[in-house]
Amino acid sequence: MTTTKRSNFCLGFWLGAAVCALIWYWQKSTSADEGALHLLDELAEIQAKFRDVAQARAAPLPALAPDAPLSDITAPDDLTLIHGIGPVYAQRLQDAGIHTFADLAAQAPDKLAEIVELREWQAASPVEWIAEAQALAAGAQMG
Repeated sequence: MTTTKRSNFCLGFWLGAAVCALIWYWQKSTSADEGALHLLDELAEIQAKFRDVAQARAAPLPALAPDAPLSDITAPDDLTLIHGIGPVYAQRLQDAGIHTFADLAAQAPDKLAEIVELREWQAASPVEWIAEAQALAAGAQMG
């Protein structure tokens, strides 16, 4: 009788171990599939961003008229070098067609305040921006 109990115990033990192993394997393979699908989604997003950048870089440059001013051909200046102009203001200025220090220096203070949507309580000073832009434009022309 003890032999039968022992064999039933061993049979139950091994059967339970096999069931546990199957459950573990099923969970592992399911989570690996989900992880792989997540990685494929991320890869597709990165590829889409890469295509967008590649298309933007491949876009032809706008044609310039033969008598176009030299400022239309030169690279834009980093307007954030001017004290009080951060990335947001620089983007607003560029959207308005102000790309260089010389362009900025040629503007009226009221016009600059309107372009960047300057509020009365903000400490930024378009008059100081124009003075700094004039100095930086003069330095850029000398260098």
